[in-house]
Amino acid sequence: MKDLEWKDEFLVGIPAIDFQHKKIFDCIAGILGGPTDDDRLRAEAEIIKLLRLLQQHFALEESMMRKLCYPDYERHIEEHRQFSADVHDMAQRSLRKKAGVSHEAISIARKWLSEHIMSMDMDYAAFFANPIRRQQAKRR
Repeated sequence: MKDLEWKDEFLVGIPAIDFQHKKIFDCIAGILGGPTDDDRLRAEAEIIKLLRLLQQHFALEESMMRKLCYPDYERHIEEHRQFSADVHDMAQRSLRKKAGVSHEAISIARKWLSEHIMSMDMDYAAFFANPIRRQQAKRR
């Protein structure tokens, strides 16, 4: 699953965000490489860990966007909400089956994260890095 590993091209240039992105990728890798179909308790624990990481990460991003008056804030948080709901649904399906998390579910999560980072997150990072926009946001 080498194509599903963290890559430096995912760095957005905001250390706290980059650190959290890496932790999320590591958690997903742990779910994929860890629990087996027989290891339901470990799968549950890893899923709970992932959901907490996502909650913390989304809260940080959304707080930063709010403070800097990011113009695409609403669309971005809607993607966060949808992804959180998708991960929650994926977790429920996996746990109802009394099995580990499916490779397909993890692939979907990793794909979404990499696409979200490469588009939505890169957009806000560029906005934050623009000193003119930062000054405009401070005046508001």
